[in-house]
Amino acid sequence: MDKLKSFEFNLKTKTKIGVGQALNLGKYLKEFSFKRIGIVVDSGVFNLDYVKEILESIQKENFNNIKIWEYNLKREPDYDSLDRIKVDFLDKNSNSLVDCFIGIGGGSALDFTKGLATLVVNPGSAITYRGFPENINLSLPIIALPTTAGTGSEVTYQAVFTDFKEKKKLGINTKNNFPALAILDPNLTLTCPKSVTISSGIDALVHTLESYVSMRANSLTRIFAKEAFRLMFNNLFKVLDNSKNIDIRANLQLGAYLAGISLMNSSAGPAGALSYPFGVHFKVPHGIAGGIFLPYIIEYNVKNKYNYSELYDLIEGADKSLNVMEKNQIFSKKLFELCKKIEIPLTLKEFRVNKNNLNILLDEVESLEKTFAQNPIPFSVEEGKKLLLKLISN
Repeated sequence: MDKLKSFEFNLKTKTKIGVGQALNLGKYLKEFSFKRIGIVVDSGVFNLDYVKEILESIQKENFNNIKIWEYNLKREPDYDSLDRIKVDFLDKNSNSLVDCFIGIGGGSALDFTKGLATLVVNPGSAITYRGFPENINLSLPIIALPTTAGTGSEVTYQAVFTDFKEKKKLGINTKNNFPALAILDPNLTLTCPKSVTISSGIDALVHTLESYVSMRANSLTRIFAKEAFRLMFNNLFKVLDNSKNIDIRANLQLGAYLAGISLMNSSAGPAGALSYPFGVHFKVPHGIAGGIFLPYIIEYNVKNKYNYSELYDLIEGADKSLNVMEKNQIFSKKLFELCKKIEIPLTLKEFRVNKNNLNILLDEVESLEKTFAQNPIPFSVEEGKKLLLKLISN
């Protein structure tokens, strides 16, 4: 029997999964002792009939003290916006007007919900809690209903926020913010626009592949990562041609959820790390930013003998009779093919990155060294810089 190494694994969110489950939200709320409900609804779904039915399910259970805010930020969540919006959920004495928060939307809306759940019960500005705050008041309970398949925010405690003054993404990451309940209803993803489907889907694939190989991975995280890869990779190839297929949407939603669990319990790698400064400085959607780097990191690892054959075997139509080296070479090519299929750019030039402004990114590479170190093949700061240079010359 293999010797089991010691590790920690967190999974604290009760989850309801299935078509139509969101319409039971009111009934699920009755299982808690909440009386005053705060709701954040992404503007992209705010006026959908299905979302209106979900909100009506709350009222049918006699929850009448409800405050709803439409998440309508034109950019990714930031600390200043948290400070501006939190006052809508506070009375004149800075006491919370709600007992819980429900987030309905993509990863940004769910992260914003987590931020509000922390700030309405903790004094001071949002920037005070950046990073990994400790010794703070418990956040209000959160119920998460994702409308995209990507970030896994519905099951993780991390919440990403940008400090636009310092041009850095730092987040408010407290384990108080594990959602108490997540509802995965693929009906909520059927109207997801093509651009968001692509960005969120490749984001989940980055989470899956980097958490699978992470130096912090363990036997349990790899179980989640493998199933997440199978669901994400095979269905991303199909979703753009079958955007209304509920089974494909359900598979992607579940895959993103599993990827979030794996990432939360292991770590990101070079693609995820490089996506943050690239996204902030050049206003690139987070998922796309990571997706650009992902196939090149896979290619780098394969060239240096990392073995992805176990994942290759999960690809629909995979030739399992190939030897390990052949499987790995084809696996790398498959990642490039997928990016081409779902229209992920494979160069930074498409986002106006060139030799004159590349220093903005090069200057931040050293700060990413700790995350680079989670790659199973040594990936140095110099390798990171070489990759950036390569992606403006392609």
